[in-house]
Amino acid sequence: MRKKSKLDFLLAFIVISMLISLFMTLFEAFTARGSQKGALLFLALEIVLGTVVIVAPRLLAQKLHFYLPPVLYGLFLLFTYGAIYLGTIYHFYRIPYWDKGLHLISGALLAGFGLALYGLLVKSQSLPALFVEIYVTAFAVFCGVLWEFYEFTCDSFGMNLQRYMKAGHLLLGRAALMDTMGDLLADFIGAVIFAVILGVQLKKDAGFMEQFYFKKIK
Repeated sequence: MRKKSKLDFLLAFIVISMLISLFMTLFEAFTARGSQKGALLFLALEIVLGTVVIVAPRLLAQKLHFYLPPVLYGLFLLFTYGAIYLGTIYHFYRIPYWDKGLHLISGALLAGFGLALYGLLVKSQSLPALFVEIYVTAFAVFCGVLWEFYEFTCDSFGMNLQRYMKAGHLLLGRAALMDTMGDLLADFIGAVIFAVILGVQLKKDAGFMEQFYFKKIK
């Protein structure tokens, strides 16, 4: 029997907490009336979909017999739990800098995914550690820019994802840029932290980054 890892306990904690919330929400929905009932049922659906997103990578890895990098999946769990479950469903985004903390995690997550993508597409493994550090940082920041493009596009249809409005009033100048630039800065810092740790480990073990590669298990 495979020994349980810290990642297994983290996954179990997240799933159990979401299931408890699901049962509590459904119980409230069955005793509620009118529009409140509909809102609670929609919240229950969001919890179910969030749970599926969280457990899907592990289930697919087991089904298709491929190696799921533990660090990458751990960062994914933290980000998804904080963004979808706590952030969207329970409105933790109201907490100051909650969003920036998630961008720190996503910066590291995207840097790790950049390594996984490299291992999938590139056969040569002989690259200087400094180049790898620059590559993962640039990859993460690039993905962060693409996300801001997405938010900008959504805002063109009347949304406020980039927080260019406050209390219904348009922000001007530097104030209108604070959310977007703060997100990108947090992405960059998260990626740099990941890159520095990666560089230190690569000096100790040149094959360290292979643990981030998606590999078929024979």
